[in-house]
Amino acid sequence: MAPKTGKAKPHKAKGEKKKKEEKVLPTVIEITVETPDDSQVTLKGISTDRILDVRRLLGVHVETCHLTNFSLSHEVRGSRLKDSVELVSLKPCHLTIVEEDYTEEQAVAHIRRLLDIVACTTSFGPSSPKASGRNNSKEAGSTESAGSDNGGVAGTVANRQPKGVEKASKSGKDGSADAPENGEMAAATVSMYPPPRLGQFYDFYSFSHLTPPIQYIRRSTRPFLEDKTEDDFFQIDGRVCNGKPMTIVASRKGFYPAGRHLLLCHSLVSLLQQLSRAFDAAYKALMKAFTEHNKFGNLPYGFRANTWVVPPIVAVNPSIFPSLPVEDENWGGNGGGQGRDGKYDYRPWAKEFAILAAMPCKTAEERQIRDRKSFLLHNLFVDISVFKAVATINRIIKASSCTLNVPAQSVSNEERAGDLIIKVSRDVADAATKLDHKSDGSQVLEISQDELARRNLLKGITADESTTVHDTPTLAVVVVQHCGYTAVVKVSSDVNWDGNLIPQDIDIEDQPEGGANALNVNSLRMLLHKSSAPQSSITVQRLQSGEFENLNTARLLVREVLKNSLQKLQGEASKHNKSIRWELGACWVQHLKDHASGKCESNKPEERKSEPAVKGLGKQGALLKEIKKKVEVRIGKAEEGKDAFLGCIDMNKKSDDMNQKELEKKEEEMEIIWKKMLPKAAYLRLRESETGLHLKSPDELIDMAHKFYADTALPKLVTDFGSLELSPVDGRTLTDFMHTRGLQMCSLGRVVELADKLPHVQSLCIHEMIVRAYKHILQAVVAAVSNVADLAASIASCLNILLGTPSTENEDADIINDEKLKWKWVETFLLKRFGWRWKHENFQDVRKYAILRGLSHKVGLELLPRDYGMESAAPFRKSDIISMVPVYKHVACSSADGRTLLESSKTSLDKGKLEDAVNYGTKALSKLVSVCGPYHRMTAGAYSLLAVVLYHTGDFNQATIYQQKALDINERELGLDHPDTMKSYGDLAVFYYRLQHTELALKYFSTFSLQ
Repeated sequence: MAPKTGKAKPHKAKGEKKKKEEKVLPTVIEITVETPDDSQVTLKGISTDRILDVRRLLGVHVETCHLTNFSLSHEVRGSRLKDSVELVSLKPCHLTIVEEDYTEEQAVAHIRRLLDIVACTTSFGPSSPKASGRNNSKEAGSTESAGSDNGGVAGTVANRQPKGVEKASKSGKDGSADAPENGEMAAATVSMYPPPRLGQFYDFYSFSHLTPPIQYIRRSTRPFLEDKTEDDFFQIDGRVCNGKPMTIVASRKGFYPAGRHLLLCHSLVSLLQQLSRAFDAAYKALMKAFTEHNKFGNLPYGFRANTWVVPPIVAVNPSIFPSLPVEDENWGGNGGGQGRDGKYDYRPWAKEFAILAAMPCKTAEERQIRDRKSFLLHNLFVDISVFKAVATINRIIKASSCTLNVPAQSVSNEERAGDLIIKVSRDVADAATKLDHKSDGSQVLEISQDELARRNLLKGITADESTTVHDTPTLAVVVVQHCGYTAVVKVSSDVNWDGNLIPQDIDIEDQPEGGANALNVNSLRMLLHKSSAPQSSITVQRLQSGEFENLNTARLLVREVLKNSLQKLQGEASKHNKSIRWELGACWVQHLKDHASGKCESNKPEERKSEPAVKGLGKQGALLKEIKKKVEVRIGKAEEGKDAFLGCIDMNKKSDDMNQKELEKKEEEMEIIWKKMLPKAAYLRLRESETGLHLKSPDELIDMAHKFYADTALPKLVTDFGSLELSPVDGRTLTDFMHTRGLQMCSLGRVVELADKLPHVQSLCIHEMIVRAYKHILQAVVAAVSNVADLAASIASCLNILLGTPSTENEDADIINDEKLKWKWVETFLLKRFGWRWKHENFQDVRKYAILRGLSHKVGLELLPRDYGMESAAPFRKSDIISMVPVYKHVACSSADGRTLLESSKTSLDKGKLEDAVNYGTKALSKLVSVCGPYHRMTAGAYSLLAVVLYHTGDFNQATIYQQKALDINERELGLDHPDTMKSYGDLAVFYYRLQHTELALKYFSTFSLQ
């Protein structure tokens, strides 16, 4: 986040006396819970947990995960404790589960929970049985190694070797049988670092080697055996693992077999265990496997189809896309978000956003209330906007009979729904065209690039904790791209108060489930395959032949788009990028303040002496630290010669160079100019920042900002890359990393040049540039497709050209020419857009799976989990492209105070000030829980950071608890391959290793590697 620029210190209330803050550090709490069957379970929580968190912990415990409708009681505090009750207030921390009556909706949710728990046995594809003493089965295409008899994860990984590894291990590098050492080394290398195999993406979550406890459950259409009572809701038909059919009645008090009311049970699992020994054995076997999978919780259920790699069950019938239980509408599930029922379509958005901007925000308490309201309203607005935009795009496609062959930009549509304005336009089939699809871009705001640069700079240098909320024109905008269309949803700026005062509050419902079950945009997918009946073998051969012809035809389209786009790009004149992100202004002011107060890190080398040893990283950690120090020294030397640039810091002190009267006169003149451009409060913040920027004209500031960008901000970015805790891991985290510092992605070429001592950063930047070059081609191809039915074939052909590897000896001349054309596009695009020259020796270093992943995220693709042969000319088939999903952008709205505290915690950790890092991290978590809810992705980020800080303090147990909380949120809300999810797995692998749980650490490391 961009730093605060207000005069007041960020974490102290106004007028507070200087005194040492009381630092309350979190502690581990053991919670004892009495279950309905008179047993006890012991949970491990933390002192910041509440009753809502206890419910979550019970949901990931094997003995209580099937329970859904209950309250918690305490011997002192009484029954039905509210979710907001803090655990530290419960002494003793002993709770009792009290079963509550069901409503029909809650009964449906209870059945959905059971289906969700057992889904891992059927939905995630094949899974090898856990090796114990010996391996009893092998995966297709895998080989057995000498180490497979050892059991555990090492044996499992060894069995996942790709084809050809066994041959290499036996014959050696030269193919002879007398090179056993080389063969063993190769096998060991593959076992430790398996090559990417997308087909195994879901293996970690699959328990298909176990017997599914339930074959099916569905609503019954048969009449009740007995007269239906007022307490009875509906009947379900089911079949358990041994094939025994059952009809069960769902009622207010629980579930019972049809005609046998005496067997009533509150839990469906308890009932089925009584009725079927086979189910009881299968369910207990699954719970045992869950415990072995991870004895610390985080059970493999509750997942959503929110990853670019679809669950393996979809391959059975891609035209239907079978839903995972959480999103199964037949059992009350959905893709998350609010407003699917149209309840909030005509909300007075314009007035409510105006009220937010006017709400009191002087104190931290006022801002927390305001931020909570802002967060809730903005989240609701984003959900409604996405639903509306996607519905409008689908309606346009359907109205045009799925025909998209119209001239560029000729398809446009504008609708209004209350205060919402929805504009939809057709994308251009030209990859050389640079589209401005930013929510705060010039096209959306309808201003020129120069005006936008001035607006953003002034916003940045006057920024405070309320900047995001007060900038309604950018806050109330959502941009959605889907299937070759772009929709912009804005809130009307017309607000009429009829002479009344602006209210000081808005009425908005709280988020259900503590912020969990947020909108999964993948649930709004457009499936690209039509349903078809089972075909004979002859028909299948004809279909395969037809698919081959479709791919060849689509390849011609891709080639034409690539040629035309390359020609236009080559003729494009080089342009100087004059745009400015507002975060740059905020970082600039913070930089000037730090220099003025002598807080520059490079001037205080003594602070680095307190840096603790980073455990578990060895030589690599020391190397990164050394690289960081070298970069910091280089930046410090470069800044010594910037006296001219930093001269504005002490403008008020240079009375020797300029007469005091002239200074006062100039300040008066500039004050008149600035007050015409800025609100009074913003101008006062700028003047009181003591940077002297208020004495400069806007044009002068823009020139100075560009100089700061090139001379200071970019080198400082590379310094931050040297941090062990702050370095990004993929394109999305790299983009966030740069944007929060006000840097633009067009500077990636310059970053590569500056990061000459950080090869991992260079590789990350190069891959991101290639992904963006490929993205423009793929988006242009989608826009050029003449029929929605041809999208899958066109996308597959485009991916074959972009990611395939043709052989120079055997391939067709056209394929070889396509390969040359592709690399010519990459060279030209990287030079024109990023100012970086592509080197031919880099061809072999491209990680194609990483590019495929980034491309799928940016364009919105869902693919089958298959091991794509990237070494072939055509690794993708039409059937591999399952669907397209919307991609949307909007301004992030959370707690500015919370984000500032997070940044302070990161900075303290980087400097080795662990006590301050824990203190700031704990406060940040409290702020974010209050504003975003306990199960939001921002809260997960706070949990994750605090876990890392606690790990460095040596508190491995508590660090593990925090990171498990982060992983639980990230897996379900962000997806299994999201960078935050991957980081949680990587961190947990280290934590478990430090706790001597080596096997579990290897499991998590293996999962991290696959993802």
